[in-house]
Amino acid sequence: MEKQQKKKVKELEKLEEVKIGYIRVSSLDDRQRLSVEIQTEALASCHILFTEKQSGSNNVRPILYQTLELAKYLASKNKHVSLYIYKLDRLTRSMSKLGSLIDELNQHSIKLVSLQENIETDSLTGRLLCLVLGYVAEIELDNISFRTKEGLRKAKENGAILGKPALPDKKKRQILELYQLNSMPVRTIAKRLKVSESSIYKTVKDSGIKRRKLVK
Repeated sequence: MEKQQKKKVKELEKLEEVKIGYIRVSSLDDRQRLSVEIQTEALASCHILFTEKQSGSNNVRPILYQTLELAKYLASKNKHVSLYIYKLDRLTRSMSKLGSLIDELNQHSIKLVSLQENIETDSLTGRLLCLVLGYVAEIELDNISFRTKEGLRKAKENGAILGKPALPDKKKRQILELYQLNSMPVRTIAKRLKVSESSIYKTVKDSGIKRRKLVK
C-alpha cells in the first residue's frame, strides 16, 4: 500500500497544478444525501481522493491530516495545489477549526475549493465568504440542538416516556424461565427471544433473582 502511495505522489510531482479531493461521510450521511458516491462523482476531476468516515464534530481526523500533509508537501515543491471538498461541513462543523484550517492552507498557498457553496479561498472575498457561511452553519447546528432538547423537555413534561419501551410481561416471564436454566447461556437467550443481553440482566435484577455467572 505504501509503495502505491509513493508511486502516486511521484506522479503528482510531475504536474504543475494538483487537485486533491477530500471526502467525509458519517453513518448518518450514508442514509441521507452525502454518500461517498455523490461526493466522489462531484470531485471526479481531482487527481487524488481521500475518503474518511467520521462525525463532523470529531476533530480527530487521521485521513484529513494525511490530505493536508500531502497538499503542503506538493506546495513546497512549487506546485499549484487546490484542496477540493463537496461542502464546507465536510471539513468541520466547528468555526474555530474551520478558521485555523483556512489559515493553515493560506500559509502554504493552498487554495480551498468548496463546490456546493461555490467558494475559492484564493482571494480575501472568498475567505471572508467561507467564514461567514461557516458561522451560519454552526448557528443552525446550535438551533437544531436547542430545538431537540426543547422537544424532549416538553415531551417529558407531557408525560411521555423517553428511551426504549419496556419489555412486555410475557417476554419478561420467558426471560426468567430460560435464565433459571443453568445450561442456557445469556447470549443464547438473547438470540432466541430477540432481545439484548442488557435487557435480560435488567429483567433478572428487577425480579430479585440472584444473578448467576454464565458464559455468554
